[in-house]
Amino acid sequence: MRTILVAATALVLPFVLSAQASYVVRAENTLALTRTDETIGVAWADVRAKLPSASPAQVRVRDLGSGREIASQVVDNDGNGTMDELIFQATFAPSEAKRFAIEAAPPAKVEKVRVYASHQDPRDDVAWESDRIAFRIYGQGLWKVDSLLSSGLDVWVKRVRTPIVEKWYAKGHDEYHRDTGEGADFFDVGQTLGAGGTAIWRDGKMYRAWNFKSWKIIANGPVRAIFELQYQPWDAGSGPRVTETKRVALDAGQNLNHVTSIFRSESPVNDLPWVTGLVKRPSVVGSESKARPWAWLSVWGPVVPKDGGHGDLGTAVLVPRDAVSEWRENEDHYFLVSHAKPGEPVNYWVGAGWTDSGDFRDVRDWWNYLDQFAQRLAAPIKTSVERAGP
Repeated sequence: MRTILVAATALVLPFVLSAQASYVVRAENTLALTRTDETIGVAWADVRAKLPSASPAQVRVRDLGSGREIASQVVDNDGNGTMDELIFQATFAPSEAKRFAIEAAPPAKVEKVRVYASHQDPRDDVAWESDRIAFRIYGQGLWKVDSLLSSGLDVWVKRVRTPIVEKWYAKGHDEYHRDTGEGADFFDVGQTLGAGGTAIWRDGKMYRAWNFKSWKIIANGPVRAIFELQYQPWDAGSGPRVTETKRVALDAGQNLNHVTSIFRSESPVNDLPWVTGLVKRPSVVGSESKARPWAWLSVWGPVVPKDGGHGDLGTAVLVPRDAVSEWRENEDHYFLVSHAKPGEPVNYWVGAGWTDSGDFRDVRDWWNYLDQFAQRLAAPIKTSVERAGP
């Protein structure tokens, strides 16, 4: 009898351990459109409550439709030292639902780099990229080699799905302005907002920050890269001086960055009008859409042809429609005006897309991408816990 009981226990125990070490999440696309490389977030506190043995290095995700493990990441989205979400990606057909097993087990090594952020000495740039496009922004260390005063966002266009940031910096400043098959830096940001920079709006004028003072890489893939920049106080017209903390997050497969800015004032104020916008280039067309809860502003037109520049480039910002108080244009920019409370975050999206990347044939494709992105922001993938164990 003792032998039979031991054998039965040996059969039951692995099942019990398996049930305690995984659970199933149902994820539903509630929109009638295809969502490619959609990021799904599950609160890390919920994962830990269901899987006490899980940790950032001891959790993985399997697509139960294919049975395959997919890339996942535990992220501290705001850089406060506490993990916020377990994130992973999937592609959904219109109105499709999928099931995923969350397991307390070590994830497989991800071989393909799809998103990346880095700080580059000695220029003091922060440069970052997805497998679709790349960007950079300037720090004060740049002043050792260049007098440029700019907090604008620069765009590097890509014709490949592989990482280019480190490779292009290794080629040297003059060389990455020439396309040798991978794309290039064809964008002139200068002393402008570039592709979605910010400024304080006061007395009908923009007051932009200088180059960032300090930086911090918060996360670096495989699903999301996050970094944070601190800007020193700058003069903003007749009012008090202002500082900005800017946090940028870019997900694999995406052309648009999620940006969170926190503005602070050196003396008490209740409201800080601010702007985000897009520098004009020769022969561009500006457009805007207020049709959805997330409104967008876009510039589309030919890449500056110097150094062999080719193709058309779209840049864009997306802001909650109800947060926009004015849509404006001046000699150099298309931009929108919003309002911030000092010390409280404002959220917006900025980015770019290039015809020669193969992702956008023309401006209609770009506008459609922005429209669909706005719909996706308003209707995140709906998740629910289906059951414990796969």
